[in-house]
Order: sequence, then C-alpha cells, then structure tokens
Amino acid sequence: MVFMMTRLSSTTLLATLAVAAAANASATPDRIYKSDGSIVDSVDVISEALDRVTYKPEKGRGEEEVESELVLRVEFTEQPEDVAAAEVDATNGALLGAISGFQTYLGGLGERGDRKHPWAAAYSQYRLIELFEQLNTEESIQSMVAAVDELVATYPDSRYVPLAFIKKIEAQLIHGDRAGAKASAAAFGALVLERDLAQRWKLEQQLREILSDESLNGTGLESALERISSQAAVFPTVSNRADVAIAESMLGRGAFDEAEAAFEGVTESPNADDRTLAAAWCGLGDCLYRRAEAMGAAGNAEGASPLFQRAQLAFMRVVVLYPAELAYVPKSAFYAGRCIQELGGELAKDQSDRLFNFVTRNFRGSRWADSARQFRRRN
Repeated sequence: MVFMMTRLSSTTLLATLAVAAAANASATPDRIYKSDGSIVDSVDVISEALDRVTYKPEKGRGEEEVESELVLRVEFTEQPEDVAAAEVDATNGALLGAISGFQTYLGGLGERGDRKHPWAAAYSQYRLIELFEQLNTEESIQSMVAAVDELVATYPDSRYVPLAFIKKIEAQLIHGDRAGAKASAAAFGALVLERDLAQRWKLEQQLREILSDESLNGTGLESALERISSQAAVFPTVSNRADVAIAESMLGRGAFDEAEAAFEGVTESPNADDRTLAAAWCGLGDCLYRRAEAMGAAGNAEGASPLFQRAQLAFMRVVVLYPAELAYVPKSAFYAGRCIQELGGELAKDQSDRLFNFVTRNFRGSRWADSARQFRRRN
C-alpha cells in the first residue's frame, strides 16, 4: 500500500533569503561526515568519486582524500543557486518545488557541466532520488527508480552510485516488490564485481541480497544477517541495518524479549543512519507496547503504566526526529496516540486526537489511518 503525505508549501521569500545566505557563505568550508562518527572539517570538497572523496584542507597545500566507503555524507556550504533554493524547499516540506529546482539545475548544465561546482550534478541527481522516495506515491516510486537508473548511467563514477542502488532496493522491499528488489540486488552485485568496489559496498550488496531472498525467514534469515553484521563491524551503518533486520525478524516470529534487546542496542549506537534509527525506535516501541498491553490485560495497571510511557517516547522519537522515514512515521504516530489513551489523564483525549488526526490527514489510504479513525471514536 502506498499513500501520500500532505506537504507544506514554501515561499519565494524563504528561497530568496536562502540563496542569498548561500552566496554569503561562500568562504565557509565544507564538512565530510564519516561513518565512524568523525568529521573532516574546514575543507573544500573537489570531487566525490566512486572510490574516494577529494578535498583541499582550508589550511595547507595540495589535495587530500578519504575513501568513499568511509563517508556518511558531505555538507556543502557553497551551492549553485538552483540547488540552494531546492534545498530550502526540501527543508520546508515543499517537495515538488525541491524536485523542480534540482531538475532545473540539471537541465541547464549543458555539455561542459558546472566547473565551479563539479560535485553538484551527481549530488542533485541523488537528491532527486531521495525526494521522489519521500513523496511516497506509486508514481513517485516509479520516478525514483528511473532517477536511480539515470544516475547510474550518467554518473557511473560517482560515490552516489552504490547509495542509489541501496535506496532503490530498500524502497522496493518496503513496498512489497521482493522480485524487483532481488533483481536490483543482482544488478548491484554485478556492479560490485565489475568495478571491484570496496568492502563496505560488498557487504551492503550482500545484505540486500539476503533481505530480498524470499526463501529466507525466521532463524535462517537471522543467521545470515548475523554473519553480515559480524563482518561489517568496521562499517557501523551496515552492521546496524543488519541488526535491525534481525530484530524485525525476531519480532515477526514472536521472540519479543530478544527483539526488544536487539532494537534497544541499535538505538544506543551513535553511528546508524536515519532509516535504521527510525526502524529501531519504532520496533522498540512495539515491543514495549506489547509488554505493557499484556501487563494491563493481566490486571497489573501499575506495572503497565511506565512501559506505556517508554513506548510513547520511543514512538514519538520517530515522529519528531525522523519525519522523512514514512515507512515508520504513521505506525509510530498511531501507537503514540494509543499509549496516551492507555495512560489516561485530563489531556489524554486532546493529545491522542491530535496524533490520530495527524495520521488520518497525512496518510490517507494507509492501514494506520483506518486504525486511527477507529480508536479516535473511543475518546
């Protein structure tokens, strides 16, 4: 089931201010965030290649490099005007405006490209992939897949190529297209072999190959994922993604205590990406909610109350901190409302209604919108 989330519109004034701010920040250095939590600060990023990111330190001569497999993200402080304006639209929730902005920039490049910002073309194409994914409609997911194919074909030497494959496979898995995910994982594997990609990308590909394998489930799936997690110890974003998948499998087969411990372990990691953390907090909230519900059903309301409180906080973390992770936001908002209902109090009706209305308004057509309507009637 695919649903659409209502978006805010941006204003011309905000976009103009942001472009002006970007121009004024031209002397501000870039930052490279690494997957181990460290930051390469005060640099001027020159290029983002498949194997390395090249930069000039603010102080010092010559160029230096960091391996692409170690890079989590790059923060560019000086951006082309269309890119800067698109980023403002994205920040303000105007996703269609942001998409149009990046497309305008890419469409105006010509054969020589952008010599002042050589990194910006592949970056913009990757941002299109992220934005189409956030729109979360049938049409936008198709556009996302097309944008991935365009990036791979047009910018084959960019560090965004393996990241784009991962995005494509994850979206196909979330939307139930296991066959498509399996085909994409195979194409990713062929690229890894052909280009002899670094160890992180080999592990990322193996992880998605496992997740798209319909013959694996239960403890067999968990064993395969545990091998990846162990091998990826030096790549925490990979190991944490594998650990979340293990916890989700445990939850699915009813091993709630094991799942709760596994989810909690990921939430305590400083080096997981947003999607992994959203999945972990949502899963932890699920486990805590189930425990609280069981205690309440057994007549232990006193023991259930602190668990409902912890579950509510876990779910609200997803809603507040990871609003772009739409695979987890509607479920988390719904269950946060249910926790408030179970806890009661004079503000319970207003607070739970606010969350249920958020779900029904922004996630029309989802199972969570139907559930929110049902439980709102109980207030």
